[in-house]
Amino acid sequence: MRSQLIGAAAVGPHGCVAVLCAGLALAWRATLRRGHVWADPAALTWSDFDGDRPRVLRQRLLAGWAARFATVAYFFVVAGVLIGFPPDVVGPLALSVAVAALALVMARRRPLLGEAALPFVPAVLGVFPNTPLWIFTAAAAAAALLLAWSPPLFPTRETLVHHFRERLVRRTSAAFLDVWALLPAGRPVRWRRGLDGRFIVTRFVVTGTLARRHALGLPVFLALAVTATHTTFPGVPSVWLLGLGSYLGLLPFAAPIAQLHRVAGLRRWLDASELRLRLVMASALVVLAACWTAAVALLGVPVPLGSLVAVVVAAYSVVRTVTRGPLEFSSMGLVLYEGVLIPTGLLRQLTRGPDLLIIGLLLCGLLP
Repeated sequence: MRSQLIGAAAVGPHGCVAVLCAGLALAWRATLRRGHVWADPAALTWSDFDGDRPRVLRQRLLAGWAARFATVAYFFVVAGVLIGFPPDVVGPLALSVAVAALALVMARRRPLLGEAALPFVPAVLGVFPNTPLWIFTAAAAAAALLLAWSPPLFPTRETLVHHFRERLVRRTSAAFLDVWALLPAGRPVRWRRGLDGRFIVTRFVVTGTLARRHALGLPVFLALAVTATHTTFPGVPSVWLLGLGSYLGLLPFAAPIAQLHRVAGLRRWLDASELRLRLVMASALVVLAACWTAAVALLGVPVPLGSLVAVVVAAYSVVRTVTRGPLEFSSMGLVLYEGVLIPTGLLRQLTRGPDLLIIGLLLCGLLP
């Protein structure tokens, strides 16, 4: 396993720190989403007379926070076992404690202006090996101490019910394997004549992409994560890193065409052929993927010819994924194998898109 992940390249102890910083950034960002703030309307109506709501919200926050940062600690230990721990373990441990404490105190209070950009800082620290960690560690610890005395968040009933509704939609979508409902919804775009004029398909794709501008954080995190993975495990081919990273990063921006195929009325409203719609969407995704690949290349990840082709394959795989028809549970085609019923029909529907990605990456790995 070590030879497959690392190979003959020499990996310094910075690789373990890079894994830690990327994990801290992801855990911090996930905690700031405040997923613990939700409540069943029935519970609010019948069981909220004893003032127990703050304790329940606090328990949810602590449970989610502890699970995320415990996962980060686990991967840090695994990376240390594989490539070796840094000579000075006190610095990374102090950084972990400071970031975890700051994430906890920020999640328990009202959102701050621009707080979504703060988790990018430890991710950037992990990319550049010569960056002193103690400066950000001291700043994070001081901010955690200052915010610890701030008043906690007391969400209103409307906020609790709204978050519960969103959570219920996500759970139901995941239960029925409806990936389109899990994609981010669009936000208003200040473009008065955005859908008025010629080239309506191009206008629709551009407007829908701009409406998902709030999802730009995911590609940025993926670029930093790909860089940290390449630094830690240089034996992994960049074709797979760039292909999988671009596929995951482009999925939110394919939501416009996914929405058309999810709602039949919207698809009939856009009078355009299926081929034209897919080509325009794929072209827009290729442009976004090219910008993302250029950023990854600037961070030090090699981009050979095979990786460039893999990024294009990832863009077309995203379009293939979100343009599949609704899942048909009546045509699962169950097959008995070794005493296990395998729904081959359902698997065929679910692998539409990822199948092109995997086959394309295998072929791209043969290119120079």
